[in-house]
Amino acid sequence: MPVFENTKSKIKMVILTQNKHRNKVWWSPINQNKRKSELVIRSMLKRFERSPLYGITNVVQFYENNLLISQFKFKYENSLKENQNSGH
Repeated sequence: MPVFENTKSKIKMVILTQNKHRNKVWWSPINQNKRKSELVIRSMLKRFERSPLYGITNVVQFYENNLLISQFKFKYENSLKENQNSGH
């Protein structure tokens, strides 16, 4: 039995990346389907923070039964300015 499956997983996480990068979709582990959605989202976010995608993401959206239930936006404007200033 697969760990993740788009037809059996409770939560779908859509990762909307910055320009020129492909958006990604992650599915929650099937064994977490009985947990509260908030707990599943929290554990998915912890795994996401360790992913290389974290640094190139603008928005993360969470869906349950094809309904948007949560969304997080990331701002990189300040870190971009700091990187530009330190290079001069």
